[in-house]
Amino acid sequence: MTKRKNMIISLVINIVIVLVTAGVVISYFLGNDGEYHIPPNFRFCLFTTDSNILCALSALVMAVFEARYLKTGREIPKAAVVFKLIGSTAVALTFVVVVVFLGPLMGFVSMVFGGTSFYMHFSGPILAFVSFCFFENVHHISKRLMLMSLIPTILYAIVYLTMVLIIGEENGGWYDFYSFNMGGFWYLSSTAIMLVTLGLGAVLRFVHNKRTKKLKA
Repeated sequence: MTKRKNMIISLVINIVIVLVTAGVVISYFLGNDGEYHIPPNFRFCLFTTDSNILCALSALVMAVFEARYLKTGREIPKAAVVFKLIGSTAVALTFVVVVVFLGPLMGFVSMVFGGTSFYMHFSGPILAFVSFCFFENVHHISKRLMLMSLIPTILYAIVYLTMVLIIGEENGGWYDFYSFNMGGFWYLSSTAIMLVTLGLGAVLRFVHNKRTKKLKA
């Protein structure tokens, strides 16, 4: 498959990611409170929403540069590819946490297949993985740059632990809606989440780089 065909497929996928994510977020303000009846504003406290918005932003950036490439032939900046890695890793973490932890804890039907959860927890992350790993192979990603995929998780962890442990629900903070402090073991769950994020970033980088090397051979 030629580079141009790859770019077209990636552009289509990225546009889908942007449009569907925007549609889902807008639906929250139009009466869609989901299986757990979550208020619209509280949606933005959830890593699911934040990671999908981040991924959509990275897809939008990629789409802009892909459209420019198809029109002018100008190369896509490496920064755009790294940004897409960051966004793709974030939604991959959402996928893994739901499938491995929240699904068994709260029920797979609602967490994975209920309403907009099907996109935000399942199909959206898969689209991001496919587009980044198999169709956006224009730059090799170094291990150093791959570490940037940890940034969203680190920032969210700081906010989450501050709101749950330091401020607390009784003082206007958050209740432990992800159950990461179950049994008081927040430090173990935090470490596990960081390691999983790093592992996911490494997997995405490995598949992406392997495909990139093959296409450039």
